[in-house]
Amino acid sequence: MSLFRKEALEHRSRALFGEVVLRGTIGSWVITALVVAVMALMIFGLFFLEVETPNGPLSLLDWLLSKEAE
Repeated sequence: MSLFRKEALEHRSRALFGEVVLRGTIGSWVITALVVAVMALMIFGLFFLEVETPNGPLSLLDWLLSKEAE
């Protein structure tokens, strides 16, 4: 003889196969969007911004990679 009713045990067993829904808060979506936007701006800047040097303009990435340690 079980301590629980048959209906209660059936209801509990169905809950094990339910749908899992993962949701983030609005704040976490805003922070994620800001981080993605900042990273996109940094990548854009590395490849498309130019730095004026005595030898002529260089892309920012080339300028950073050719910079000697001081």
